[in-house]
Amino acid sequence: MGVTVTKSNRDPRLLIPNGLKPADVRASRIDVPVRRLSGATMGTGWSLAFVAHETLGTAAVVAALEDAFALVIRQMSGWERGSDLSQFNAAPEGWRDNPPEFAFVLNRALEIAALTDGAYDPSLGRHVEAAGFGSGLLTGQPVLQGWRSIKLDMAGLRVWQPGGVALDLSSIAKGYAVDLCADALRSLSVPSFLMEIGGEFLGQGVKPDAQPWWVGLELSDLPYAEDEPTGTDVALVNLAVATSGDFVRRREGGSHLLDGRTGRLVMGELSGVAVLHASAMEADAWATALFALGCDAGLAMAEAQGLAVVFAVRGEGGARTLLSSAAQEMLG
Repeated sequence: MGVTVTKSNRDPRLLIPNGLKPADVRASRIDVPVRRLSGATMGTGWSLAFVAHETLGTAAVVAALEDAFALVIRQMSGWERGSDLSQFNAAPEGWRDNPPEFAFVLNRALEIAALTDGAYDPSLGRHVEAAGFGSGLLTGQPVLQGWRSIKLDMAGLRVWQPGGVALDLSSIAKGYAVDLCADALRSLSVPSFLMEIGGEFLGQGVKPDAQPWWVGLELSDLPYAEDEPTGTDVALVNLAVATSGDFVRRREGGSHLLDGRTGRLVMGELSGVAVLHASAMEADAWATALFALGCDAGLAMAEAQGLAVVFAVRGEGGARTLLSSAAQEMLG
């Protein structure tokens, strides 16, 4: 008696955004070659594939991206002693004025911390340092659940430093940088592009061959189980994707990611999480938050927030995937 594995089971799973308007997608197509750029920023690499009219010079595109990189580094880097984030971390108790972009990102980070009861925590700076993943700029003892004592005055663009709290926005700032780059490209009238920083992607429009920008998800260090698709490919048409997991930087005792509720390395059956969202910042932060929550609580949170998420779980037969309802609705 033989066993037949159907072609549909062993092909990659395809996820396609809902609600695409064909006219809008067709309008993004330009019959010119794809241009590609890459470089380094924020301690990682970046890449851009884009299609634009020949009147737009590549130098103008690079300058716009570099402006976006510089803003995020200047405000949110924990590796720059003079950044707004580093100055906040070194400040005594009291109110501090901050730029609107910093306040915007911190505000969303604090909102997600509240939604996850601190599993996602933007105030783990000293815990990250103690775990060996920091910049070396922070000293002192870690403060657990420090996010609860931070106050944010959005109208006045002020942040209350309760004393001893150290922010780490690396789980959300990179996604925000991708969003800023996308905004810069749109301001240059670039109709179609795939922007990436450190593995977080945002795609808009279609390529000259009318195909979307396809991205394959990498969510496990194990091969997929025999009854699973061989992977998941996402059509990034006006959509971002961010991943989080321990499948690349796993170490003894857990991942390189921390659970804000305990300050310890995350340990569990999850190997990776991918979040699909219109905003790369949202996808970036939620990927970290859901991984910290774990499979069951993470899936429940994804359902409660209406998030499109792919979870990868290690098993004896290989990696298995779970899709939230919103992700299942994208199955092509």
